Amino acid sequence: MPVDIVVGGQAGDEGKGKITAYLAAKNDYDYSIRVGGPNAGHTIFYNDRIYTLKTTPGGFVNRRTKLVLGAGTYIIPEWLEKEMKLTGTAGRFIIDPHAVIIEPRHTAAERADSRMMGKIGSVGTGLGAAVRDRVDRKKLLFAKDHPRLKKFVRDVPELLNKALAKGSRMLLEGTQGMKLSNLHGEYPFVTSRDTTASTFMGEAGLGPKYAGEVYAVFKPYVTRVGPGLVAKEMTDKKKLNKYHTAGREVGSVSGRLRRVGEFEMSVALQTVRINSATKLAITHIDMLEGADLSRGVKSFTGEARKFMGTLEKVCAAYPYPKVSLVSYGPGLHEVLEL
Repeated sequence: MPVDIVVGGQAGDEGKGKITAYLAAKNDYDYSIRVGGPNAGHTIFYNDRIYTLKTTPGGFVNRRTKLVLGAGTYIIPEWLEKEMKLTGTAGRFIIDPHAVIIEPRHTAAERADSRMMGKIGSVGTGLGAAVRDRVDRKKLLFAKDHPRLKKFVRDVPELLNKALAKGSRMLLEGTQGMKLSNLHGEYPFVTSRDTTASTFMGEAGLGPKYAGEVYAVFKPYVTRVGPGLVAKEMTDKKKLNKYHTAGREVGSVSGRLRRVGEFEMSVALQTVRINSATKLAITHIDMLEGADLSRGVKSFTGEARKFMGTLEKVCAAYPYPKVSLVSYGPGLHEVLEL
């Protein structure tokens, strides 16, 4: 099938940007599509640089791939323009006319809401306020109305469906993860949108018929920057320092140190079932003792070997995904294929 989808299996921060970029470089997709808001960034190590992208699709690493923002995207224009310049991708962007502009009033309203910034743990970009205005059918500024974004606007559903009819291949990435889904997550400590594959397809203007491989991305542990459940949360400062430094577990948008806890099997199984995950992508395996990479996964010992065994239970959930990618470092090509 021509539309592969990348979803988060935990509380976000799983490394979806890295996996998306790797797939785009390897599979040479015609289009790389992103939906969601700038409240969650994707970090990509590419050509000796670190790109922290809040809106740009991870497929930018493939210079042939067109970059698409669907109707379910929320944009801070100044941030997007800065990313276009940073990545040199302005000539490849296509934006749905109904993508919403997050205005300064949205950001100000969210940051003034002590409950959202405190109890819920919002990063304060204004996404939630913009979504609320959309649901309430209040006046909004769309991409088609923005003077500097108009030149990128095209009818995305028509464009993508015509391209699919001609055999084009596409990669679709969403933001955050299962625990933060407004529909299926750990309410109220969730984001303002659903974060599953079906919703991502709808937000991009694509029907379910075109879904191909669904990559669910996991780390061997769970992290989150805001409030909410973290199973057996780590409190040892020395161990946490290892995750915050070697593991780079710092929020890419908030800058906050991430909380760390153990892998949550119940959430992983829910991710597979709700997203119809067909493949598992594991990141940060290098944080576990025994991840000897000299002979691949079969040479793992200790913690790394035990975790790979744990994944057998995840793979036993319908539709029976296979462990496909194991990332052992931040570099774009530091990935084992199984």
